Amino acid sequence: MFRSHRKLLNIAILCATAALVACSTDSTTPSTNSTANSTKTTNVRVPAEWEPQAAVWMQYPDHWEANMRPAFARIVSVIQKYQPVHMLTRTQEENDQAQQLMTSLGVAETNLEWHVVPIDNAWMRDNGPIYVTDGTSTWIQNWGFNAWGGNFGGDVGYTKDNLIPDYVAEQLNVKSEQYLDYILEKGNVEVNGNGILVINWDCQDNRNPGMTQQEHEAILKEKLGVHTIIWAFGHYPGEGTTGHIDGTARFVNNNTLVVTVLDDSRTDDLLVNDAEAAGLNVLRYDGNPNWLVGNGFVAAMADEQTQYNASLKTQLESFYPGRDVFLIETSDIANAGGGIHCVTNDQPVI
Repeated sequence: MFRSHRKLLNIAILCATAALVACSTDSTTPSTNSTANSTKTTNVRVPAEWEPQAAVWMQYPDHWEANMRPAFARIVSVIQKYQPVHMLTRTQEENDQAQQLMTSLGVAETNLEWHVVPIDNAWMRDNGPIYVTDGTSTWIQNWGFNAWGGNFGGDVGYTKDNLIPDYVAEQLNVKSEQYLDYILEKGNVEVNGNGILVINWDCQDNRNPGMTQQEHEAILKEKLGVHTIIWAFGHYPGEGTTGHIDGTARFVNNNTLVVTVLDDSRTDDLLVNDAEAAGLNVLRYDGNPNWLVGNGFVAAMADEQTQYNASLKTQLESFYPGRDVFLIETSDIANAGGGIHCVTNDQPVI
């Protein structure tokens, strides 16, 4: 089932299986990374996550992932102290029940707006909108979403989720550009807001089979407005997302990429080398980098081995000086295969 197979890279698994994360090479795997000398073809860009935000959007877990709901409440309780949260529910009945549960778990009514709209899953990072701006206006891109390439079985729906970016665009009164022929999940898009994209090759090759590196890059550079693409190669065997980058590396400012620690991993060693070759500073993080950055805060996943959390918080505070850092217990989300970043979709100021 979906809930038991969508396993994210957590630190315990990664350290125990790092030798297995080495990337495999086939006829479609590119041998080189995009260089910093590449030309930017458009004047648009994807805002970095640390830039000012208007809200965070989430999709409420359905009955088969109901055990994630308390973790959702803990996440919402943090975010709503700093900015609005939009929560999407499937039916009015589910909406009413969700509000009652959130209230019982201590979630305030302030900064929380509820929506009733057809949805399939609870992982809005991946099917939700990607925002771009030209410096004057900001709008939404709706990329193709096919339930992670069918890696969790053919019974995992996604057609409703494909419509969510358009729904959000309607709510915000902005345009929604359609790029449904190319599969792109926001969990595999990590930008510095200044022309550099870090993205996992295995994921994009799995979702859009047969395309060359040059074909991928032509689309990504034009539509996302980046001039440099740094590819990460490899993923944890059996991982349904096929290597989403937000479980491996995150920008913390325009010039610094944080890469999680994977012992003897060819994947992250190559990524570190390529990032440094592109002129970036690289730092390492001892935990899961699937955190959310918002207005004045960072919401990160607490480690199940609680003795490490103080150190993780110290690291995060050094990555994001001036922001409040929260380590949230989200083991039920991790066991379902994701993290805080996976279930949230940040909306920049429009």
